[in-house]
Amino acid sequence: MMNYVKSEFYRITHTSGIYGFTGILMLLSVLMNTGIHFLGGRYANTSFSYSYFVSNPMMFAVMGLVIAYFLYEGNKKNGSLKNTIASGISRTKVFVGECIVGIITAILVMVVTLGVYIVSAELLLKKAEPVELKELLLEVPAVLLIAMACLISGIVCMELFDKIIVGIIVWCLVWFIIPKILMYLGLRFEAIHDIAMWLPDNFFGVNGLHVNTQECITIWDTTSGWARCMLSGAIGVVIFTLSGIVSLRKRDL
Repeated sequence: MMNYVKSEFYRITHTSGIYGFTGILMLLSVLMNTGIHFLGGRYANTSFSYSYFVSNPMMFAVMGLVIAYFLYEGNKKNGSLKNTIASGISRTKVFVGECIVGIITAILVMVVTLGVYIVSAELLLKKAEPVELKELLLEVPAVLLIAMACLISGIVCMELFDKIIVGIIVWCLVWFIIPKILMYLGLRFEAIHDIAMWLPDNFFGVNGLHVNTQECITIWDTTSGWARCMLSGAIGVVIFTLSGIVSLRKRDL
């Protein structure tokens, strides 16, 4: 499997795709802060800029899906997956290798993009409260495991469903639609409510975040909130990794 991981890193680093993708994200980061600088008026400050990320933690989850499909969506079409399996590597090892490479690549892309975003914000915008840089820096480790689980689940959906749109719909069902259904059911059934409040889209949205021009209260500001983020993400990583291994192992058989 390590040879497969090495070959994937070689493929990614020796093609222009990932550099172009990262470059686009960097450009959008600069353009966004430039737009705030010239058009933001009284909101032309770092607090408003950082609040975009701090108030939307599930954006990191969506980017996990985007990275997964960007890296591996073409494997079935160009025949590289068939060639890899034909060389003696099982689908489960391919899946684990894709997860490892995808997570490392996503972290690197995130670090570079956020770095450019923060530098451009600090240079172009005046500093202001209540949303400070430290809130954004605390958000990243708080949502990292959740984003990893989203990336892994994206790879699972991509492997299980031949059509891209079907995989994306299933992924959205798992991370956004089903949690909302459980939340509404939880209004009548306490047991369901307790389960629903362990799903990221719910605990971020229900009294978890109050981010505006007057205050910045985040779930990761408290020990219990931080623990909920970490445990939810860790459980998601384990569940989706095991589901991918089990389902793909059945295909091998």
